[in-house]
Amino acid sequence: MTADVLGDLAVALDEAWSHAEAIPAPTTDHPSLTVEDAYDIQDLIVERRLVAGRAIAGWKLGLTSADPPATPISGTLLDDMVIPSGSFLSTSTMVGPMVEAEIVVEIGETIDGPAEAGELMRGPHLIAGGIEVIDYRTVGSKGVVDWIADNSTVAYAVVGERVPVSELSPAEIEVVLSCDGAELASGRGDKVMGNPLAAVSWLARHLSDRGRALHEGEVVLTGSLTGHHVVPAGPVGFTAEFTGVGAVSVHFEP
Repeated sequence: MTADVLGDLAVALDEAWSHAEAIPAPTTDHPSLTVEDAYDIQDLIVERRLVAGRAIAGWKLGLTSADPPATPISGTLLDDMVIPSGSFLSTSTMVGPMVEAEIVVEIGETIDGPAEAGELMRGPHLIAGGIEVIDYRTVGSKGVVDWIADNSTVAYAVVGERVPVSELSPAEIEVVLSCDGAELASGRGDKVMGNPLAAVSWLARHLSDRGRALHEGEVVLTGSLTGHHVVPAGPVGFTAEFTGVGAVSVHFEP
């Protein structure tokens, strides 16, 4: 796909994100777009936001708990997208938000090449509970190409208290997701590629292949443990209670 087409698609998606408007998915008019094209579009969106003063704060992984297994996808977290537990969000700033509970890994030292899960377990990394807020800024999406171009549909990463990875087994962390006290779903860390650190390992290799690295302090949403759940008309609150790392909450208002 030509640079001009990719650039136009990036501008349209960035503006849709800014204005909380859904636009036709990129493959609607450009069915020959590839996964690599989609990552190029995502990069152009991120570049526009970096120029506007934002900074990269981490990464979102998708499809890491898909059944049957699928190739993961990644999105970029900017500094205004990573928020603490207990935060309040306005649904008016999103098209149609959804939430899912995830294990978050905070990178404790730069990883500039492939790294296996066992190596990560021995590193100075941190584990936290998290809630991903998802928002599709497109309509008529046909799959991974459209999702990746839309920054893998991430809106926010709500992150709880950090715990050294050496103090627990990420694969054995359990979570219960609830909405205003009513249980929605539950899950366990090994749903994500057998171990959330295996997802981080995939990301390290993926970024290395693209000439990038995982940097100290960046956070990684490793993938859904509970499936995604639509945020109803607010005000409403969601809580994810994790074993070993505590609870994480986020509240939505109109």
